[in-house]
Order: sequence, then C-alpha cells, then structure tokens
Amino acid sequence: MLSAVHDTMGNREKAVWCKISAAHLKPRDVGNWIHTAEYALEGVDEMEEGTKERDEVLGRAYACYTQALETDRSNVQAREGRADVIMMQANSSKALREYQKVLDQKPWNIRTVRNIADVALDVKNQRKGADIAKGAYRRLVDHLMEEGTYEAEEDRFDWSDLRIYVEFFSTLEQWKEGLRELKEIARWLLGRTEEKFWDEWEMDDREWDLGDDRRTGVPGFMVGRFPHETYGQGMPVDLRAKMFVYRCKMGPDFDYEANLHLQLLDPDNEQLFEHFPDCIRDIIVNLFDRSDRLSAEKPDDPQKAQQKAVEAQRSVDTAQRYLSLYRHIAETTGDLALDADYLVCQGRYNIAIGDKSAAEECFIAAIEDDEDHIEARVQLAKMYEGEEEQEGREEAYLLVHEAMNLEARKGIRLGLLSKRRGRRGPYGPRKGGPRKPRKPRDPNKKSRYVPRRLINAEKRRQQELEMTAEATKNFALMKELEGAALLGDDQAKTGWMKAAKELVDDFRSYKQFYPWDKYIKFLGYVTEEGGQSAVPARNMKLRAMEERLRQNLAPAEGQDQGIKIPVNIPQEHRGIPFSTWLDIFLNYAFSLVRQGQHREAYVVCHAARDSVVWTTIENTFLIHVAWASCAVYAGDEETCVAIARYFMRDYMPGTDSYRMFSAMCRVCQTPVSWYTSGPAQKFILRQIKTMDNIVMKSNNDPDTPDIGLDVCLLTIYGHILFTTTSYTYALSYFARAASIDPNNCLINLSTGLAYIHYALKRQATNRQYLLTQGFAFLFRYYRDRLKDSDNKPARRQEAHFNIARAYSLIGLQNLAVDYYRKVLDEEDVPEEGCLIGSEDLKTEAAYNIRSMCYLLGDVEGSKVVTERWMVLE
Repeated sequence: MLSAVHDTMGNREKAVWCKISAAHLKPRDVGNWIHTAEYALEGVDEMEEGTKERDEVLGRAYACYTQALETDRSNVQAREGRADVIMMQANSSKALREYQKVLDQKPWNIRTVRNIADVALDVKNQRKGADIAKGAYRRLVDHLMEEGTYEAEEDRFDWSDLRIYVEFFSTLEQWKEGLRELKEIARWLLGRTEEKFWDEWEMDDREWDLGDDRRTGVPGFMVGRFPHETYGQGMPVDLRAKMFVYRCKMGPDFDYEANLHLQLLDPDNEQLFEHFPDCIRDIIVNLFDRSDRLSAEKPDDPQKAQQKAVEAQRSVDTAQRYLSLYRHIAETTGDLALDADYLVCQGRYNIAIGDKSAAEECFIAAIEDDEDHIEARVQLAKMYEGEEEQEGREEAYLLVHEAMNLEARKGIRLGLLSKRRGRRGPYGPRKGGPRKPRKPRDPNKKSRYVPRRLINAEKRRQQELEMTAEATKNFALMKELEGAALLGDDQAKTGWMKAAKELVDDFRSYKQFYPWDKYIKFLGYVTEEGGQSAVPARNMKLRAMEERLRQNLAPAEGQDQGIKIPVNIPQEHRGIPFSTWLDIFLNYAFSLVRQGQHREAYVVCHAARDSVVWTTIENTFLIHVAWASCAVYAGDEETCVAIARYFMRDYMPGTDSYRMFSAMCRVCQTPVSWYTSGPAQKFILRQIKTMDNIVMKSNNDPDTPDIGLDVCLLTIYGHILFTTTSYTYALSYFARAASIDPNNCLINLSTGLAYIHYALKRQATNRQYLLTQGFAFLFRYYRDRLKDSDNKPARRQEAHFNIARAYSLIGLQNLAVDYYRKVLDEEDVPEEGCLIGSEDLKTEAAYNIRSMCYLLGDVEGSKVVTERWMVLE
C-alpha cells in the first residue's frame, strides 16, 4: 500500500524499495518477486546505457528474479526475466547460458530462440555462440515443419527469422550449408514443402529463376502445381542478394550462377531495394572481392589472362553502379548512411581505377568516422603492403595487427542485431523501439596510431608542428606546477601528472626512439616469443597477412633485432634535451607509484629502459635504481628481486650488488616468498658456482687472476636456505663464509641461530650438542660485538637483545631476563642514529619482559615494566 502511495506521488525510487521490502516479508511468494522485478524495470529502456541509475535498476531486478528462482528453480518466467536483465547488463556469455536453460524448459518458444540469437555473436567465442544459436533455430524449424505450421510459441516464424538464421552460416563461413538452409526454409515459407527433390539440386539455383526454362528439365517438377509467384518472384530481394553472396563465396565455379542472381538485382531499379537498402552494401563488397580474386589469378594463357582482366573490370563497373545507387538512396531517403562502410567501398573502387591517393583518403576517413572499423584498416594495409618503401610495409603491419586486436576484442558482427554499434540488423531495428545511432568519434580523443603518410608531406609537417607545440605547452605546464606539486597540492599533482603522461606517450609513440618490437608493443600489438602474434585471429587471412609482413620486416639472421635505428640520433626531442626527458619519465613513474599505480609505473620505467636513446651505463643504472625504488615503495618483492638480479648479473657483479639485493628485500615490507623462491635460489647458486670455477682455475693456473671468494654471496645463500628451514645446508655456507672471515659478527650470529633452530626441529638427533654449538657461536658474536661497540649503545643493545631472544627461544626465560635488563640499562640511542640496524631496542625488550611476567602470573611486575618503559610521553 505504501508503494502504491509513493507511485502515485511520483516517488518511484521509494516505491520500488517498498515493493522489495514487501517481497522480503513473503519470501516464498514467487509471483511477488517477479512482479517486483517487472515493476523495477519499467522505464529502463529510456535510461541511457552505462549510467549508474540504469545499473542500479538492473541490479535490483536481477536480485528479485534470483530470489524467485531460489524458491522455484523451475519457474520459466523468472529465469527468462533474469536472462533478459543479464542481456541488458551486456553480459552476453552469462545471458546465453541462462537462455539455454530457458530453452530446455520451453524448446519451441521463438522469443527465447531470438534472444539467443541476439547475444550469440557478442560472446567471446563467436563461433561457439553462432553454433548454439544456429542449432536452436534449426530445432525450432524442424518442429514447426513436422507440425505443419508456422505458429511457434509466442509468435510466428517468418522471413525475419530466416534472415537471422542464415547470418550464423555467414559467421561460420559455411556458405554451402547456409545456401541449402536458405532455399529449404524459403520453400517452406512459400508453401512448397512437398517439393523435397530440390534438396538434391545443389549445383545451381534454377528453383529460384523467374522463368520455368531451366526448371522443366528437373525430374519431379510440374508446371502449375504451385503458383508461379512461389518460385523466383517469391524470394525477397535481400535474400536473393544473400544467395548471390553465397555463390560468390563458394568460388569461381559458381560465378555463372551468381551472375544470374545479380541480373535480377538491377541497380537501375531503385524501387526494387526500397525495403531492403542494406543489402546493396553486401553486393558491392562481394563484387570487389570477386574483382580482387580475378585480378590475382595469372593464367599462363594470354587469352585467358585477358578474359580474367575483362571480367574483373566488369565487376568493378557493376560495383560502381551499385555505389551510385547507394549514394542516391542515402542522399534522398536517408535510409542509408554515407558512413565508414560506404567510405571503404568507395576506397576500394578508387583502388580498382588506380587512384590510390583518393583511396587512401577514403580509408583514413573511414577510420576517423569509426575508430573500431576493421575492414578500413585491412584495405589500407593491403594498399601499403604493395609499396617498396619500408615505411609503407611498417604501417601495413601496424594496421593489420590493429585490425586483429579489434577483431579479438569485439569480433566482426556480420549484421546481427548490434544496437550498441548501430550496425544494421538482418530485419531492421530491434523490436521495442528504434535502433540507436552509432556513437560518433570524439574529435578530442587522440589515437595512438595515425598513418604518417597522410596524403602529402605538407600535411605531415603540419602535424609534427602541432605535436611539438602541444609538447612545449605540456612541458611549460609541468614546470609551472612542479613547485606546488612537491609541496603537496593535490590539484597541482593532478595537472602535473596529466601533462607528464601526454609527454611520455608522445615520446613513446616516436618510432625512431625504439626498436621495432618495443614500438609495436607500446601501440598495443603484443607478440609472443619467436615473433608470433599473441592475438587469436579468427580471420586466417588476416593472420597470414600479418605473418607475411612480419617476415618482410624482420632483420636477416645474424643482424640486430628490430628496425634499424638511425646512427645520428638528435640530442633533443620537441626542443627538450634527452636528459630532461629521462627526468620526466622517472619522476612520472615515482608519481604513479605514490598514487598506487605501481604497474603503470613499471611500464614507464620499462619504456625508458627500452629506448635506444638512454643506452649509456649511467642512464641504465639510473633507470634501474628508479625502477627498484618504485618496487620498494609498492612493496613488490617479485620486482625487487628481478631488478636486484639485473645488478648482480649485468651491471656490477660483486659485493655491493649482493648487498643491494639483501637491502631491497629487507626494506620491502612483504613476505619473503620471492626472496626464498626457487628461481632466486638457483640464480644465487649459479653465481656461487661461477665464482668457485674462477677460484679453481686461479689455483691451477698461475696466470689466472685470483678474485677470491665473496663472503657476502655465501652468506646471502646461507640466509635463503635458513629462511626455508634448510638449516643443515645453510650451515655449510655459513661455515664457508666463516673460513674466510672468522671474526665477522653477522656470520657468527647466523651460524649460532641456525644451530639453535636446527636443534628445535623434531628430526634433530643430538639436541643438546646442537644447542651447545649454537650458543658457542652466539657468544663469540656477543664478545666481538661488545668489543666493537665503543660509544655505540645501539650495537650493545643489539648484542644483549639477540642473546636474550636466543634464551627465550629455548624456554630459559630466567636467563633471557638478565640480558633484556642489560638492554634497558644501556644508554638511549641518539635519534640521528636510528637507521636500519641501529634502532633503539628498549621498548622491544620491555615488551618481552612484560609478556614473560604476565605469563608467569607476576601481574604487578608486568604493570611496573609497562609504566616505566612502555608509556608514550
């Protein structure tokens, strides 16, 4: 009742929530949940897609339908409603699965079959989706044919459904099967089901001629048995165009049959295409495809070659007539649009007549009109591929790979109910309202790749000037905001980062600064090892073209990988010195990691490292140090270890690089999983083996310089083994390190702790002996540390604390307390000395004493220690 009041007052949001509350009071009432969901969905079609309001409405409806299904899993209305909501949420794969469950319960419901068709080609695996939808339609048709009716559950099977059905054969490239199904179902819709002998007549389409001349020669055909208009005249224009397309796709053996269909699609008869103007585009495309096929054929016989050329030119001329018709309909009726598809067709005609400049303009205009247009890129790539210049082949490769990326991301919709991209449907707009126009390209949105060969050199020069001016503007803005950003002004930080991003992207898009494989990777064209594309191409012709171009662009064996970089690289870019560019890259990476975008920061560091500009030792060192800083700030131990391995392997193998490895893993506040991982262990062990081999050679060959064993490397590997609880193996490396530096406090401490931890393991055979050995090393460490601690209270505190912790570890709390007290009796550590390894340990010691007192029941002693040492002033 309250919901009805709010609805009357116009408070729809409150009315919906009242209905939901009422439904929860009777959770087993399935009808109430369904009614609530339907009420929530009222008016959702008028809401703009992607808005928060619409998403909330769909989420409520989904929850209501789900509640209904939890009560009654067999309720078809609830399941169908939930599937509709999922489809509106653009989750095509999930919607398809839900509609399949509906179809299991209502197999002859044509609405469900249509919904399956609606989402089938939006799923990730288009071929699988097409196969599912095709099967659903075929089962419905078989049922209706068997029942002798066109009336399915909820609606009638008509020509529009046939148009949808045959589209799936186009997606699957099953031209022969699609043509057979088209003819069979069309015959059924025209009332000639009894003439099954036509199913065996697959080599031509005489059944659909306007006259009976060819049909009279077919056994079983009787003139006048069925009305004349149920044959050729009964075939709708768009489906006859589809038959022409299928015959063209089936190869040159069927060109004659395709021409017979084309003769009945007279481009001079505009009224013929009044209700089906969209099919004109399909005719044009296939005429050009046939012309390309004929032009590619090179028979040895000059007469046959001349004949092929004439046929190819005839196809081009015919396509031009349909282009004129297409343009006339678009300009006079508005039923067609001079969009990207038309521009591609016009460009292909320009290529056919030899006007490559005009064709290039058309293809580029098509990409500007629809930035996701695949065919425009393919045709432009074909044109560039035939050029001798390296630049043309490079751009062809980029365009093909971009087309493959687009295809993998969204697939090629062959005209099937695609309201989101504004493509035509097989039978016009979707039911329930007019289709939405395709969203126009944002003129302010910059694409990463724009063909550099923009018609003429002057236009390219103008573009370079504009880009330089934009870079200068962003650089000046960075300088202006830098001071305020460093002081913490959030608005200045945002402006600085935006300008820095524009500059970094501009630098990375400059081909001369990167090897070919790194350049295309920035543009989004990822390749696997070995150069193979990582994009799963559904169109094998595209994949073959990409591979052919890649082979042409790849350097010969033995040469450097990637495109040759000019030897004389300038000292600046856009008027900014390269040293300043490097500062921009690294400072931008620091800003990103502070914003929590550490992956993006790594990408920027990676881009700086890959550039051919910064190849000196000083620059690569600086880049990797910045990269390491980002990893430490992000707490990313995996990257810390990877960069540390670079320093140990490539930059400065030796004690300092090993210490840097330990320091980076120490300051990275994460678990030690990557520090102790198998790859890290193997890498350090290889370093040790390499060092051992060099030492052995120096012992056997007096001419070989003796570099000596590195104590730091041995100790690090011992610590890795120690951390993985492999104490016996760790002791071996600590012993090797101690043989070189017996008075090293860290080695003695590590050795003592390894013995004690080993003694505490269940497998220890002589625990008392192991503990004795461990404390022997610990007290050696203790004496040496105290001896080397003049005027350094932090070191004395550390020595006392470590001995106390060792006693606590084995349960000798009475001995541990004495050493904890020594920590408390030491002088305070100066604040300026509180670095790593020099912190004041009095609070930690007091906390451990308090804990021991409390566990032993000495609450008063625990209170005294807390008040004396653990109260913050």
